[in-house]
Amino acid sequence: MKKVGWVLFYVGLILLGITYFEGRYGVISAYITWDMTEEEKKAFVEDLRQGMLEGQKIIELEYIGSEDDIEDYVVGAISEAFAIDKEDTSSDFDYMRYIHSASHVSMTGWGRRYKVTYTMEYLESYEQTNKTDKMIAKVLKKLNLTKKSDYEKIKAVHDYVINNTSYDISTELNSPYYALVEKTSACQGYAVLIYKMLTELDVPCRVITGNAKNGLHAWNIVKLDGKWYNLDATWDDPIGLFGKSSMRYNYFLKTDNDMVDHQRDEEFRTTAFYEAYPMAKESY
Repeated sequence: MKKVGWVLFYVGLILLGITYFEGRYGVISAYITWDMTEEEKKAFVEDLRQGMLEGQKIIELEYIGSEDDIEDYVVGAISEAFAIDKEDTSSDFDYMRYIHSASHVSMTGWGRRYKVTYTMEYLESYEQTNKTDKMIAKVLKKLNLTKKSDYEKIKAVHDYVINNTSYDISTELNSPYYALVEKTSACQGYAVLIYKMLTELDVPCRVITGNAKNGLHAWNIVKLDGKWYNLDATWDDPIGLFGKSSMRYNYFLKTDNDMVDHQRDEEFRTTAFYEAYPMAKESY
């Protein structure tokens, strides 16, 4: 009995020590906690997405798992957050991806529990995105496109952006806010604004990046009658004599073959991407 008593006494001391160190330093559980479940991983990505939707510059999350896996996971979580496309907002998916300009990730902790800190940079602030949303709502109400065909919606948005935006030659301004509210932007601002406006109109649209005439460029693909077409509002808004712009339709609803001066980035010309977004064989 004495031996059993001493064993119970030492077990009690160990448990008391664990409780003390866990409460004081929060480190013991790092050795006894399992990896995150699939649900916890999804919650991690969703929390990261929500932080970016709110324009948070510092996003702090907890990671539980192997030190060997943490770097790939926390970096990959950014791409996973960008890939989420929910119907209740047009500010996620391509919009969130392309107003985000840079990420810096730091991790502190040991064992199997870490605090992950994301430092985010954006091309427009949360307040600017909200202002863009409010102005888009007013513009679309004025354009009165609710009962129009998808073709009419696409053309109306294409024309509105060109008629109300001038190209920023400095390329320093490059977001939908500047394209719509300040009325000047480089190509990415044109493309992401069109993405947001057409998404609000329930017209499927994506932002494509790549090269055009040896320069970095962004444009759109839009879905019409079950097929996808290229649309480049920036190049349909050329700067002419005395800096004045004019509208044309040289890059409106075109096939890839009719856009030979545009080369997509690798991610947009994979077999999987073309299967998901089958391009029309003939321009509209």
